[in-house]
This record gives sequence, structure tokens and C-alpha cells, in this order.
Amino acid sequence: MNGSPPALSSSRWGARTKQVVVLIGLVCIGFAALNLLEIFPIIILSTLLSYLLWPQVLLIERRVLPPRFKSRTLAVVLTFVTVIAIFVFALLIIVPTLVREVADVAQALPATISGIEGQLETVLSRPLRLFGRTVMMDGEPFVPLEQIRALTGTEEGGSLVQTENIDVLGTVRGLLGSVGTLTGPAFGVLGGFFNAVFNLTFLVVIMFYLLRDGDRFTGQLVSATPLPYRGDMARMLYEMGRVWNAYFRGQLILCSTIGLLVYIAATLLGVPNAPILGLMAGILEFIPNIGPFIALVPAFFLALFSQSSTLPFLEGLPFALTVAVTWTLIQNLESIYVVPRVMGGNLDLHPVVVILAVIAGASIAGTLGIILAAPFAATLRLVGLYIYGKLFDIDPFVTPKQVPKPTTAEPNRMQQWASQIATQFQTVTRQQAPLIAVSAWRRVPAVWRSRITSIQARVLPARAGQVISEPTFPSEKLNQTPEEGAP
Repeated sequence: MNGSPPALSSSRWGARTKQVVVLIGLVCIGFAALNLLEIFPIIILSTLLSYLLWPQVLLIERRVLPPRFKSRTLAVVLTFVTVIAIFVFALLIIVPTLVREVADVAQALPATISGIEGQLETVLSRPLRLFGRTVMMDGEPFVPLEQIRALTGTEEGGSLVQTENIDVLGTVRGLLGSVGTLTGPAFGVLGGFFNAVFNLTFLVVIMFYLLRDGDRFTGQLVSATPLPYRGDMARMLYEMGRVWNAYFRGQLILCSTIGLLVYIAATLLGVPNAPILGLMAGILEFIPNIGPFIALVPAFFLALFSQSSTLPFLEGLPFALTVAVTWTLIQNLESIYVVPRVMGGNLDLHPVVVILAVIAGASIAGTLGIILAAPFAATLRLVGLYIYGKLFDIDPFVTPKQVPKPTTAEPNRMQQWASQIATQFQTVTRQQAPLIAVSAWRRVPAVWRSRITSIQARVLPARAGQVISEPTFPSEKLNQTPEEGAP
């Protein structure tokens, strides 16, 4: 055991043997993946959270920690402490406010729906008229409300909407429960509480090692690639990093910006439940193209059947149209000014492709699939472009164009005049400054001039044994007349 290791006696594998081994390995990986699908969500979630926290870890390691205590492990621990502190702050300050808002909505919603239903019944109970003539059906005036009751099986005098079946708090609990299942039932045998504890522990442990050794994993992945394709793998990882970085960090900025702007707009317009509307707009911003429209719907209906608390003259349909225009303006400002500066063109996906990806993600992975639909579609696009480029011998990745430096434009006439005036002012100032100084010195009383001269003689050493009687100015001697003596 203490000597040199035994030498290998087998020959090199042939091409057929290698193909068989690779095929068996792929089959085993596929079989393991199908049987371990339940833990994939927690692995994906831990990877995404680690990716988002990676800049904070580098910032703490390079800028915050002193040189004696620079350690990646300590930086990861401090990052976790910061995240926990923010979470506790949100839990103690923000969550109670949102809970009160949701409770207010739950209490006011049945009355709001009853009012909406009453107004709709009043409008729909009238005979339908087109172009000033009553629409007839089977010799009788066509009343929309009667047809709706016949289709829904609602008795006359009964309510079309059963408000007692509306449970807002139950809906919110179900939504939070569906979000909580993102980690998957990895340890579902132990029950709900232990399932949550083990999932959280598993999540934190994976995040810790990914944050501590994430850069090593990338280097090892490139090193494990065959030598001719290492550059391709490095470039592919670089392009994927651009996509995911632009999406997640960009989406966090966009969600915060839209949520804050919607909250401010709703507060200024006097829309009820402004915090809920801001939170809803921020969360739905994660759903590309569809989320902003979904966030507009509740705000529109809240304004349609309420009166502004800040602008009393806004009520009903004008109030709703004002809210719709404001929400649309916010989205347009985001699309024109914020999105190009935050995300750029890294995703480069058509809205139809994004919508189809969102639908497919929702059917495959639920809430997590909706959030990850756009970056996954962009990643598949990168892989497809690489394969297409290799098949047809073209560059699979577009080389970034060098932006030419802006040339200095010729100054216009106004700029030329301003430059000439500034030049003349500097010339006159440079010539007249000594004369102004001499004139000011002569206006000083003789007593103060003698004191200043004595102080100057004490502070400044004499030059070559000469006693300085009073300050001299270069231009003073030049401007003396023959009648004037020495100063």
C-alpha cells in the first residue's frame, strides 16, 4: 500500500465502446431525472437565489471586509444575515399593513359587487335598442337580463353573483400555498412542518455552497469540456449569464419601479387600496407582456365603482378612464425609458414567443414556470442559434458592434459668439487686474498701509538684504508718470 499505485492494464476504448458508454450514461441520467423531478424546483430556486445574491457576496468580500478578515465564507454568512434582517423587517413592518389592506378589501368586496350587480341589472333590464328602434325577438322586446337569467338558470329576483361564496382571504391563502410549493415535496413523508423545515435547510445549504464555490463550478465545467470546445462553452456561459443577469436583476428593478410608481399614482388619484394595487402591479411585472394588463383590470373596476378620495370631481367612468390612461402611461414610460437601460436587447424575444413560453411554463411548472418562462426561452434560443451556426458554418453569436466615438460637432453661431465674449472677458481681466490692484492699494489709508507693510516685512524674508517698504505691483511701475515718484 505504501508503494507506487498499480499500472492500468486495459487498452484504450474504441469508438463503439465510448458510444455505448455515453448512451448508457444518458439513459441513467434521464431515469434519475424522471425519478427526482420533485427536488428540481428547490435546486432551481436555490440556484436562482444564489445568482441574485452573488454580487452582494463579492461586494462584501472586496469592499466591506477589512484585509485581515477577507474570506468568501464570512462574506456569505454576512449576506445571509443581511437577507434575514430585511426579511424580518418586511415581516414586522410591511406584512401587517398588507394584511390590513387585504382584510379591508375582503370586507368591502361583497358590497362593491352587490352595487355593481344592481347597476348592471338596472341597465340590462331595459329593452335593447339599436339605432333608435327596439330590438324584437318572437314578437316581444329583447331584454338582456331575462336572457341572462334563462342561460344561467337564475330565478327572477335572485342574485346573479353569489357574494357569500366569495372568499378573498381563502384565495390569498391558496395563492401563498401555491407559491410555497415551489420548493417541491422533497421530504413530504415527514408532514407539512418537517417538510418546510427540511426544504428550507436544504435550500440554505445549497445556496451556501453555490455562493462560496460558484466561480469554481464554472471553471470546472469549462475544464471538463473537450479542449476544442472549451472556448465555445465559455462563450455559451457568457451569453447565458448576460440573459439571466439582464432578466432577473432587471425584473427586480422593474418590479420595484412599477410597484412604487403605481402606488404613488393610485395615492395621488385617490384610488382605494393603493398599497394592494402597487404590490399587485410589482408582482405581476414578473409576467412579461401579460402582467401589466392583469394589474390594470382591478384598478379600473375599483375606480369605475368608487369616487376619488383626493379629486372629488372624479367618479365612475371618467375616474376609471383616468386610471387606465395613467397605468398605460406608466407602462409606456417603462417600455421606452427603463427597459432599454435595464435589460437592453439581451432577451430579444418577440412578445408572441414570450406569451407562448409563459403558457407552456404555467402548464409545466406552475408559478415557477411563469417566472422562468422568458429566460428559459431565451436560453433555448441561444442553444438553437449555436446548433444552427455549427450546421451551416456561420458565426452562432453576433459579435457586438463597436460603437464609434461621437465626433465633435461644429459649433453654431451662438456658441461662437459665447466663445468670443468669454475670450475677450479673460483678456480684459488679465490686463486690468494689476491696475485695479494698484488703485485699491492707493485708496488704503496711510496708517493701514504702514501696518500691512510691517506685517509683510515680518512674515516674508527680505530679499538680498533689502527691506520691503510696501507691496509693489508689476504694472504700477509701468503706469507711473514722470511727475509721480516712487510709491
